[in-house]
Amino acid sequence: MQDTIAKQRPLPEETLILDGRFRLKKLLGEGGMGLVYLGEQVSLGRACAVKVLREDLSLQAGMGERFRREALLLSSVDHSAVVRVIDFGMHGASACLVMEYADGQTLEAALRTEQFPPERCLRLLMQLAQGLASIHEKGIVHRDLKPENVMLTRGPAGEQARLLDFGIARLAQPDAAVPGTGNVTQVGLVLGTPEYLSPEQALGQPLDARSDIYAFGVLAFRMLSGVLPFDGPDLQQYVMQHAAKAPKQLLEVAPHLFPHSALATLVMRCLEKRPEARPQTAMDLANELARFSVTMPEATAPLLLTAATSTTGNFAAIEPAWATSQPVPIEETRSSHSTISRRRRSRGRAYALGISVAVLAGLGVAALLWYSPARRARRLIAVGRGSEALQIIDDASPAPPAVDYRLAMLKAAALHQVNRHDEELELMKDVPVGTSLEMQAVEALADDFGRREGAKDVAPLRKALLDFPKAQALPLLQELAVGPQEGSTAAAEATLRASTAWAWWGALRFVDLEYAGQGLPLVDLYAKSLVASDCRVRALAAGRLAELRSPASLEALKRLRDLPKKGEAECGQNAAASAVRALEKELTP
Repeated sequence: MQDTIAKQRPLPEETLILDGRFRLKKLLGEGGMGLVYLGEQVSLGRACAVKVLREDLSLQAGMGERFRREALLLSSVDHSAVVRVIDFGMHGASACLVMEYADGQTLEAALRTEQFPPERCLRLLMQLAQGLASIHEKGIVHRDLKPENVMLTRGPAGEQARLLDFGIARLAQPDAAVPGTGNVTQVGLVLGTPEYLSPEQALGQPLDARSDIYAFGVLAFRMLSGVLPFDGPDLQQYVMQHAAKAPKQLLEVAPHLFPHSALATLVMRCLEKRPEARPQTAMDLANELARFSVTMPEATAPLLLTAATSTTGNFAAIEPAWATSQPVPIEETRSSHSTISRRRRSRGRAYALGISVAVLAGLGVAALLWYSPARRARRLIAVGRGSEALQIIDDASPAPPAVDYRLAMLKAAALHQVNRHDEELELMKDVPVGTSLEMQAVEALADDFGRREGAKDVAPLRKALLDFPKAQALPLLQELAVGPQEGSTAAAEATLRASTAWAWWGALRFVDLEYAGQGLPLVDLYAKSLVASDCRVRALAAGRLAELRSPASLEALKRLRDLPKKGEAECGQNAAASAVRALEKELTP
């Protein structure tokens, strides 16, 4: 795709387009959809931005009518938080969108150089939520919400966040696109930007407005904490993490937000994997954000929304709640000076009390989040204290017949650590299809599979793993199979020497055997496993590398082959020698 973009030649400066109505002044930048120019509306001498779409997009079957239809829809949006589309048409073989020129800097540029205190974040997030509500009202899904597509401008009312490129990614999608398919190579077109993908985008599923709410949550997480909820670092990892991995907890990475824990909780709700668990409309999201201005009056926006406002998009301006409280009755015989003083003192005490109550409430909510049974159990399991985790889970589990499947999966992981594997398996077999999987429980099953591969009793374990939907289980198993990522190959090898790494090995073997190694660099991973402490793992890895027939594994196999044996005992050297012979024979002309 980068080659396609590179071959697109910029149009000369002063080129007239769209029947001479607009003049291109200079190239501002380029992206996945095409080139962006600073333009001028000839009749008014007014600056504008012109996006000239790539020619290969314009030549798609049915693109002309789809472009006209979508551009008309985009141009119908009129909101202060959205950069307007003011004209559109064709210039030669390329479709052109003319947009209002927003003079400012992108949110991405600002995040890299400026501090964003919670009050500033809330003010900008309210504006963006209202902008999203205005485009969703028209049936438009943004599809690529990220800091690069948010412009920060200055106006009479102060700083204003404005959405760019809303819905434009849809122009790259053929009318006959098959639901449920997606192309992860077309970042910024069909799929979106890896760091800000919704789970349904990552899985190539149909999208609605709730996908934008997830991306909004990622953007808000970064604004409030300075980091992303997932570490990536590459496209494949981001896709897997958005699809199946739990995000970081905002209050953990940004403890300064404890006084605003309700805001942090709302952001985490936006990051729910299931769309139905997120705020259902951008209007609902804007309403909830507006209420936080009670404890952050510096963050109030020019436009706040009432709870009764229609979700179809009619905004109603109201005064903030803190501005509508009734004054304390004061005797009319007091002097005006005394009256003003008492009112100020009363408001000051009420405001201070309100802040104190809000802070205490926020700390209470944060404490509940921090010390929840599930969180405590995860932490104990992570350090191998499964028996203590079992006690916490059993105390917190609801009475039958009610079941908390999140706790049930954590219990399975804890049972694994105390060697109660049959009970572990039974619990995991009962998890309903579609339930978000706990990584520690999947890791436990992968550990069992790695240890028991080839045994007669492995069939029920294999079936349990296969019964989980591929879209949920595969990304977690892929993440486990990628293994230690502490930096260099030497660091990874040291980790493997210190441990049999059964969960890592079991995940690698399961994905290789059951999913044809989908998404994994098999040669690299099996080559790394040649230094595992378990001799059976070394031998199996060497045999698999012989089957994969990659010259890239030859050096690693030779290192294992040449390791000195302890007497007559060998630890994978024979299998490595056999693999080396097979590969050298394969490579001999």
